[in-house]
Amino acid sequence: MNAPIWFSDLVFWSLQSAALVLCAAFLARLLEIRNPRALLIHWRVLLGAVLLLPFVQPWHRPHLVAAMSSSRDFEPPFIPPSSIVASRGSHFLSLDDVSQILVVVILVGIVFRFAVFFVGLYKLSRLRRSSLPFPVGAQSSAILDQITHLVRVRSEFRLSPRVDSPVTFGLASPAVLLPERFLHLEPHFQSAIACHELIHIRRHDWMYHLVEEFFRIIFWFDPVILWLITRTRLAREQVVDLEVVSLTRARKPYLQALLEFAAGRRRIAAIPAPPFLIEREFVERVALMLKEDRMSRNKLLASFVAIALTSALAAVLSIWAFPLKAAPKLAQDSVAQPTLESFGRNVLNGSARQSQAASADQPTVDGAILWRDTVMRGPMTVQVRGLGTLTRADGSSSLSARIQLPELLTKDVKLGQNVEFELGGRGDFKGHVASISSAVLEGKRSVEITLDSALPEGTEANTQIEGVIDVARLDNVLSVGRPRYGKANSQSTIFKVVDNGAGAERVKVSYGRVSWNRIEIVSGLKEGDTVILSDTSQWDNADRILIKPPFPMTPSK
Repeated sequence: MNAPIWFSDLVFWSLQSAALVLCAAFLARLLEIRNPRALLIHWRVLLGAVLLLPFVQPWHRPHLVAAMSSSRDFEPPFIPPSSIVASRGSHFLSLDDVSQILVVVILVGIVFRFAVFFVGLYKLSRLRRSSLPFPVGAQSSAILDQITHLVRVRSEFRLSPRVDSPVTFGLASPAVLLPERFLHLEPHFQSAIACHELIHIRRHDWMYHLVEEFFRIIFWFDPVILWLITRTRLAREQVVDLEVVSLTRARKPYLQALLEFAAGRRRIAAIPAPPFLIEREFVERVALMLKEDRMSRNKLLASFVAIALTSALAAVLSIWAFPLKAAPKLAQDSVAQPTLESFGRNVLNGSARQSQAASADQPTVDGAILWRDTVMRGPMTVQVRGLGTLTRADGSSSLSARIQLPELLTKDVKLGQNVEFELGGRGDFKGHVASISSAVLEGKRSVEITLDSALPEGTEANTQIEGVIDVARLDNVLSVGRPRYGKANSQSTIFKVVDNGAGAERVKVSYGRVSWNRIEIVSGLKEGDTVILSDTSQWDNADRILIKPPFPMTPSK
């Protein structure tokens, strides 16, 4: 079975992104690129490349090869070669089910994170309103004025008892909230901290932080994008670190200031503002300031050219290995190619959803891959079908069989009814119903079967079987192969083939008894009518469809 097209595209895009980023990150480390400004550009370009990948590559439109028979003889339309899929559907989730659950989880996660984001903005607003201005005449005020003149950018400094480290935010009127203990720090510590925050304001880093938060919310489930944002933020802090050291020429006091805020400081949760220091980044930030970057500009440029070329090759190979699939576009007077999603559903359901609007009222459908059957009059055996195993009673050398049936289907099962079962591809064997369990487990009842024919030599207990029980025989009834949505004693619509196979029109049909592979026609169709058994839900709004190429029709007798 195949996943829905959006699900496979999401997985393939993630694989493409991972290949591109792994290649670029490995080469940056291998070539020992330490320049934080270059790395900041590097990670931003990579993030942009990952986000643009779906838009700069060709989207494949897979062609569906017609591999199903279109003969007049009936074949079961939606029962696969093994009935395991049908029989176990209540126990295992399909990829469609998983993808539907996944999309709900993703959307709920996005909504939740947006809610947290806006709550964080509200918290910042409250922090600013509850903060206090600096005391008039305090020594700290003179230091802040001096650093403001040095950095050449103005901001409002305020004290807040609710923060343990500096918090900088705001675009039109930026503010720096400082903890109350800031007043008791050494002057050179105060200078370094204030310079750090003012450089963030001069660089408009809070705006970049908000943009990154937006991508973190939308792609919260993608580890590649989250990792890129983390590296981008680290590189930005390293750029600021070097600018602080360059302006103040006080490397040691600045390192001591970082150490002062490195350990044991709580951070207000869920506020969209960069912290002064994240503990896990401390080692990398300090190491960069202690190591001198000796790579020349020419070598740096050559390194990035090599990274760009190699990463582009990795992207091309990943796009080739994991191509994205596009849904078919509607075009006048043409037949659309089916998508991978529709192909997967066609194989599983025995139906084809290859349609194109030749007009608003009459979609055009590829007749070569449509399942169809002809209404016949005569006897119809009502059968129920289930999975089971061969069993051996305690102390007995003979084998019997046991199959599991949904409780609803066992209401027509009686002792002595004929059973035909298939033994793992080794032929069909016969038996009869010996007993029916009264216990219901997980909505199913057990049916014990006595074997009427000898099994192949060497057959062991617990061998898997598929059994079909004849529960009734209807004489002189109209019947047809069971449509995808055919249910017992119900009314529905189905497409009847007309115009000598060139089209089909929707008709209302009443159904009677139902078997696992056929259904009784009470009204709406007559003997010799040909109907489409495929899943036609894609054309629910159409009363008529065109079929190309037309069905080869055989005159009814």
